[in-house]
Amino acid sequence: MSSLSQQLQAISEKNASVALDRKSRSKIHARSLMFDPKVAAAQDMDFIYEIALEGLDELVVIDARFEKFRASLFAEASLTYDRNVSTKDIVDQVDKNILAFINLTSPHLNLSPSLKALEWLVRRYHVNIHNPELLLLAALPYHNRAVFTRFMSVIPKTSWPAIFSPILAYKDTLACPPASSILKCFHNDAAFFRLYSEHICNGLRQQTVYKEQLVFYLSNAAQVLASFARDQKKLNDEYIPIVLEAAVEFFKDRSFRSSTHLAADVRLTIYGIISILCSITTLSDDLVFTITKSIVLGELAFSPSMRRLTLIMLGQLWNYYNETSVPKNAGIFRRLKPSVLLQDTQLLITLEQESFSISKFLFVFFTDLYEQDRENAFEVLNYINLEGSDFLCEAVAEKLILSIKGNEIKAHRETMIKFFTKMVKTRKEALSKILAQHKKAISDLELQLLCTLDDSSEDVEVELIDDVEKDLAQHLDKTKLFAKHKSTKTNFFNAQSSDEFLTLVQILTKAIQGIPAALQFSTLNDFLVAVFKDVNCSVSFALRMAFTPSIPKSLRLMAMKAVNKKLGDFNDPKRKTVLYLLTPILLLGLSLNNKSLRAYFKEALSIVHENILKISASSTKAAELTLFMENQIYANVESSKRSLISPQDAKSMLDAIFKNTDILNDTIIDSSRVNVLIFDKLFKMTMPKQKKFGSLLLRTFFIGQWTIPDLLFTIKERAWFIVSKQNTSTGGSDDALAFVNDIRGFIPNISAYRKEAVEAGIPFEDVVSNICDMVGSQVSNDKIASKEIDWILKALASEDELQIAASKRLVHLFPQFKSTDLKLKICTELIDAITSENDTVLAFDPLELLQSLDVSHLFMVSLLGTVNIVTQIPEQGLAKRRRRSSSSTQKNMARDDITSMAANHLKKLSVILDVLEAQLRKHADKLAYPDLLQAMFRILTDLDYLCSDGKMPVLYAQETLASCMLLTIVGMKNASSQQKFELDSNSVRADLIVNSIRLSQSPQVQSRLLLVIAELASLAPEIILHSVMPIFTFMGAHTIRQDDEFSSNALQQTIAKVVPAITAASESTSTEIEFLLTSFVTAFQHIPRHRRLKLFVSLTRTLGAENSLHSILFLIAQQYSTNLVKNKTHESASLLEFPSSLLKTFSSEECLNSFEGFLQLWDAIPDETLDSESDTYAELSSRSIYGTAVVALQTKDLQKLKANMLKFLNEVLAYDEESTFSSKLLSLKMKVSLVVFDSKSSERQKTAVLNLFNRLTSFILIKLETYSNIGNSRSVDSIEELYLLLKKMLNLLPLSHYISFIVGSLNKITDPMSLKVAKNFAILAGTRFETEITANSYDDEVSAVVSNDLLPALISGVKDNKNGELLQAYLDTFAIIVSKFSVQEMNSPVNAKLLMESLKVVTSEQGLLSEKVEVNISSLNVITNIVKCLGVKCIGYFPKILPPALKLWESTVDNVTDADEVDTEADTDAKMLLQGSILMLFSCLVKKMPAFVTSNLKAIFRAIFLSDYVDNSIRSSVLALVVEHIDKTHVLQALCNLALNDEMYAVTNPANLGLYLNAITNAIDSADKKVATSQSSLVMKWLVKSFEFRVEYGEAHFSENTISSIEASFHQCALKYVMKLNDKNFRPLFAGLVRWAFNGEGSGAAKHKEIERLVAFFKIFNKLQDSLKSIITSYYSYLLDPAINLLKEFESGQKNQTNLRRLLLHSLSSSFKYDQDDYWSHQSRFDSILEPLMGQLSNIENPLGKHLVKAIAFFVSNVSSDEYNEKLVRGLIRYISNEYDNSLSTKIWTIRVLKSVFQKVGEQWLSYLPTFIPYIAELLEDDDEEVEMEVRKDLVRVIENILGEPLDRYLS
Repeated sequence: MSSLSQQLQAISEKNASVALDRKSRSKIHARSLMFDPKVAAAQDMDFIYEIALEGLDELVVIDARFEKFRASLFAEASLTYDRNVSTKDIVDQVDKNILAFINLTSPHLNLSPSLKALEWLVRRYHVNIHNPELLLLAALPYHNRAVFTRFMSVIPKTSWPAIFSPILAYKDTLACPPASSILKCFHNDAAFFRLYSEHICNGLRQQTVYKEQLVFYLSNAAQVLASFARDQKKLNDEYIPIVLEAAVEFFKDRSFRSSTHLAADVRLTIYGIISILCSITTLSDDLVFTITKSIVLGELAFSPSMRRLTLIMLGQLWNYYNETSVPKNAGIFRRLKPSVLLQDTQLLITLEQESFSISKFLFVFFTDLYEQDRENAFEVLNYINLEGSDFLCEAVAEKLILSIKGNEIKAHRETMIKFFTKMVKTRKEALSKILAQHKKAISDLELQLLCTLDDSSEDVEVELIDDVEKDLAQHLDKTKLFAKHKSTKTNFFNAQSSDEFLTLVQILTKAIQGIPAALQFSTLNDFLVAVFKDVNCSVSFALRMAFTPSIPKSLRLMAMKAVNKKLGDFNDPKRKTVLYLLTPILLLGLSLNNKSLRAYFKEALSIVHENILKISASSTKAAELTLFMENQIYANVESSKRSLISPQDAKSMLDAIFKNTDILNDTIIDSSRVNVLIFDKLFKMTMPKQKKFGSLLLRTFFIGQWTIPDLLFTIKERAWFIVSKQNTSTGGSDDALAFVNDIRGFIPNISAYRKEAVEAGIPFEDVVSNICDMVGSQVSNDKIASKEIDWILKALASEDELQIAASKRLVHLFPQFKSTDLKLKICTELIDAITSENDTVLAFDPLELLQSLDVSHLFMVSLLGTVNIVTQIPEQGLAKRRRRSSSSTQKNMARDDITSMAANHLKKLSVILDVLEAQLRKHADKLAYPDLLQAMFRILTDLDYLCSDGKMPVLYAQETLASCMLLTIVGMKNASSQQKFELDSNSVRADLIVNSIRLSQSPQVQSRLLLVIAELASLAPEIILHSVMPIFTFMGAHTIRQDDEFSSNALQQTIAKVVPAITAASESTSTEIEFLLTSFVTAFQHIPRHRRLKLFVSLTRTLGAENSLHSILFLIAQQYSTNLVKNKTHESASLLEFPSSLLKTFSSEECLNSFEGFLQLWDAIPDETLDSESDTYAELSSRSIYGTAVVALQTKDLQKLKANMLKFLNEVLAYDEESTFSSKLLSLKMKVSLVVFDSKSSERQKTAVLNLFNRLTSFILIKLETYSNIGNSRSVDSIEELYLLLKKMLNLLPLSHYISFIVGSLNKITDPMSLKVAKNFAILAGTRFETEITANSYDDEVSAVVSNDLLPALISGVKDNKNGELLQAYLDTFAIIVSKFSVQEMNSPVNAKLLMESLKVVTSEQGLLSEKVEVNISSLNVITNIVKCLGVKCIGYFPKILPPALKLWESTVDNVTDADEVDTEADTDAKMLLQGSILMLFSCLVKKMPAFVTSNLKAIFRAIFLSDYVDNSIRSSVLALVVEHIDKTHVLQALCNLALNDEMYAVTNPANLGLYLNAITNAIDSADKKVATSQSSLVMKWLVKSFEFRVEYGEAHFSENTISSIEASFHQCALKYVMKLNDKNFRPLFAGLVRWAFNGEGSGAAKHKEIERLVAFFKIFNKLQDSLKSIITSYYSYLLDPAINLLKEFESGQKNQTNLRRLLLHSLSSSFKYDQDDYWSHQSRFDSILEPLMGQLSNIENPLGKHLVKAIAFFVSNVSSDEYNEKLVRGLIRYISNEYDNSLSTKIWTIRVLKSVFQKVGEQWLSYLPTFIPYIAELLEDDDEEVEMEVRKDLVRVIENILGEPLDRYLS
């Protein structure tokens, strides 16, 4: 027959779909967000509800919206909510509430209140099963946090949403899914992307989104969309529709109560997603239109916080739109007002500068707005960046050209001119093509706009056609038109005619527009004739046109051609008119930008020249000649003041001009050549009798005409231009002086000049630049220079353009000013401009201007002298080195006027120092001189007084001054190779710097001044020698405490430069070095932790490790000792890490040298109090490293100090070793090993290191001997520390060297000191083997030394010595060494023999049999390790091992009879170690010699179970080893007999019982069926004994919970054992168990009553039924009759034990439930059980009623048939009928039975409904309302559900 377990497996597979009610409910109930499943399973709903309400209350505080859920999800009625019996409407409403609550909770999932509240949803509403998708969606943004794993853990795998399957694997490991896995969900499944998008949109509607969720969605959406950039089809088909659907919700304006910034975050999210879309795909026009509408529709889009992002988004959206307009009916920008877009124009400019493409959007907006609001449309046009976009340029040009046709010129002329000028420069050909399409040229555009768009380009020359046939009528019409505008002016060379000039130009422009080019010139001629009175006026008008850049270029060219034509008419000598007065003006025309114009002006000069030649040839007298345009040119100049020349001189002048034909021709190509022609040729021209013809006569003629006050501005501007260029190119020209009136009058009339420049189309910046460039001549006259400076200073206070131009000019002029006073005046004014408190806004930076001036060191000294506050400094000498501070000084500074003056001077000084610093950084070689340094020292002193006496804020000035001093000294150092500087020691003094350092409160100032000292030390070391101590004191007290990189760097540089200076200047530097180190180490605790190492490493390397490292350690050791004495443990510990890190940065030799130096310094500390008059006292107290604080200590304190300092060294060495694994640097031990073993190390290094070890160990041993011989009790601590130090030092040696070093000491023990040394050496050897030796590091050298020297020495020491501590140390080390050897190594013949000999010694009185417990423990460890290595080879010593070990164990068992005898802590520890060692020996024997321990197995088990001092986990492991390695038959026998014969259950420690039961459970588990069957009799006896445990042992010693737990273990063992048996074996055993339970057969406890036996039996029987189900149903035959009798006794009231009755009913219920073979349908069994079972209704207790209902319902369901149903019905009616005397309880429980029966059998009992109807009606009218309600609410409803119709009609 197959085993029971196989039968059970077959049944489980058959019934896999059947839910196991209680277990399933428990499993579901155990799923919790907050609690462990075991804890959660035991919690009731009331407890969970209280927690949930607590969480809800806290959430309401966070968000008031949670309050509404108190009446729904968290209502008290929810305690009884059951989804499975609720209607669909209720379930739907609950799901809606759950959705709303989880969404609202999402932002707070990381908070404890949220988990508390959600716990209720999980435990009561089972959202983890019914709404798992919602839970995961809500928690998804937290996927990388631990809270997400909680949500995954509560969702059963069967309920896990398929859409989340990619992260299902993380549920099993409860690990947080990485971002990549979440991204895969979005990427691989568009449905998932849609699901989460819909989820977040739902959150938007409910206002439950939060920033982290938005970031999560944006991050994943962006990556997913970008990943499909190459799969456009999938992107367009699946993902873009999802994004667009979500965008609808995202673009809606919402106000979120939870956050003011959330609305902006929402919009930012959709902006980011659409931005990605725009970058990876081309959006359709309709889509662009729709998205744009959505963006601009909301008010939030252009709010201050979102305006920038919205513009960027719109720019990107429209960047790829390539149409010149949008559909008129689209209404895209209908909701975007121009005022909204233009409310921050600077933002539009900034975005373009930052390369954000918004111009395309602005253009589209411009075109859309153009038809509706042209005024604002042209405003938008100003911000469109056309550079780099042909499309935009051409599209805008097209629009503007159409605007010109529509007469939009007047309103937007400036905007159009600006645009077309830019386009002509960048895209002239494109503009020409567009104009050609409209049958226009650029010249036509210029005429229409009345401007010159491109003054530098050359158009086709205007042809002069005289014989053009004119349309007479048209000619007469134009003449009449022109005549209407006839001018009354006679001169257009002045400003008064400007308005009429502009009017006439516009009339002329209109007249020539649209007519052929050939007729334009004739029209111009007609205009000049018809409008002006005479030729002089017309020529002045035409010349003005030619000089005015704003006039269209073609018109200017025609005007100049007309001038030439008019001038040509005067070449007839008969007219007696000379033209040469025009020469200066015509020469100015050669400087114009346009090449064609310059050619016409050259032609005009030729006409003038021809004119004078013809006049000269005609011999006409000068008096008869008329000077052409004299009155126009010199209109307001008196005749006597007109600088005219004679016709003869004019001829010479013009001859000279045309003599230089090359230069004249060059001017057409290069306009700058006109300066050469005028200033180098004409003004330097000489005549035979007139040496100054050019320099005087012509210069006067030209300059006089150019400087006429009322001369036309456009002509005068050309004069300023060429004179300014001459002035700047020659370094100063006297010609500029002639323009003094122009220059002087420019500032007062600057507004008028600006207006004229704008009207003429001349950039005003060029005008002011020319004016400023004329300032400054070569005249070395201070008076003139002063006036020039005054004008420049006025200009610097004028309008913006003039300020900028004047500041640039000043930079060039400043070096030319020779007067220091004038230079100081300039600088003072600029400084005042900086320090003044007025609100004047300057267009230039005065400080930058000052820093740009070219200054000398003498000037800077003078400038510094202008702000001296104190005029004296203390004289050099000790008597005079006191601070000039007094109460009177402070009182004076307290006066407001003095304070104000001082503050003003301080501001000016700060500015000057800023300038000086900038100058020094650029030109240190020019400025770095001693006199400047001395001046700065004076200022340093003044600042100290201002700080200390005036309490003024001088920190900035001090810091800047320090920087200047530093730069000056560095500059002097760099220049010292070329020249030798001498410093005045009375002015440049280190004590002044030190004083400033002490007075300053700024770390930056202090650090900079330290750098000054550092550089001064290398430049002039003699200056700082006398101030070294104060410097070091300050650095130690202040600088090293600063936590900034600058201070740290300054400190290191100071040390690096001051110390070498001291060394070079002094032969003995030890005092200074010790003082420096003392200063620094004293402040050690105040140095920022992360800067200590770098600082002291730098210090040590600068001073030399041999000179300083030992002193640093010594000084830190003093601090360590002080902290220990004061019990400052934390501070002491913090002092250990640093020395270890410090030592790691130096070589092993340097470290060992420092230890030697440390010990020498330590040894110099006296052991007893010194006489204060002694030489030793004087010598030590004079050294700062000791000082009186150490030397003056009493003897006790000296001893304590020395011991603590040794302890410090030991702790440092220990810390160095511990920190090896956490540091990248090598420990000292590793460095020593590298030196010793590395082949690259030199012999000198190896020898030096080993010699240092010899010296160190020798010193320690000598001191040990000295202190030991003294025998002073005060030296005990020092001796202990010396021993430890010796160990630490030797521990630094490689292991093989160490062993060789100590073997001699292990063998030679002659006195207590040698014994202690040997013990310490042995312990250290063991420690080193334990920590250093592994399988890889155990090399042949170490193996040989161990086998040949160390192990023999140890075992010999054990044999020959009696000292317990020494024996323990030797044995422990021996055990460690053996454990580190491999088994193969130990089994070699030599080692095996050595170990066997060792066993002989270890098992003797020197070891295992010793009376000392510690020796016993160590011996056991040695034996255990030897047995591990040799195994059965040790069988000869087995009798000497196990029996003594068991005897030792017996000595540890507590057999205390006297209550007062309590183990001390030491005894407890000893017993714990001894028991542990014995158990380890047992485990080793069991593994290595299992067959030989069988005879002692029960004793071994007993020892294991009762070893109370050993941890349970250890004992459990040993038990597992025994069960695993020993034959299971022997194990079961031994374990069962322990309970049956050795009173194992009598123990009072439940842990021991737990171990016992665990062991027997494991034994049963590992036993096979054969073993189980063979030991069945013994095991059943043990089970009976165990079932009687409660009465016999348990109730007397343990609590109810403990007993129940123990019984549960019994039941587990029983179940496991039964599974090993088959039916044949188990039935007789079960029958015996029944006889024990009901008859007491085999009961071993006299007091064990029947009730207790029955309770114990039914407990195990119920467990068997739940496990074996139908297999054991037939076993009820063995107890059927006794069970029926029990039922009858309960019915009659003879028995009333509730627990037993409950167990009995449960056994029946389980049997009915699992009956699959119609066992209970048998007639006899049915008849016998029916009445007793039904009879229980008569007196069932309320707590047991539900068990009875369950039993009867299962019984009816099991046996229900036509044969039995009638009896069942009658049986139940018996207990509800009023015919019988039924109690209220009986009726109610019977009603509940009926309800349950109807639920189970359903329609099978409908045929009996007529039988029940009368009784139901009777019950509905029962006198007791409770009965009525029970029937009405429950029973009737169940019957109606089965019937499918109301029951009322049957009842009526």
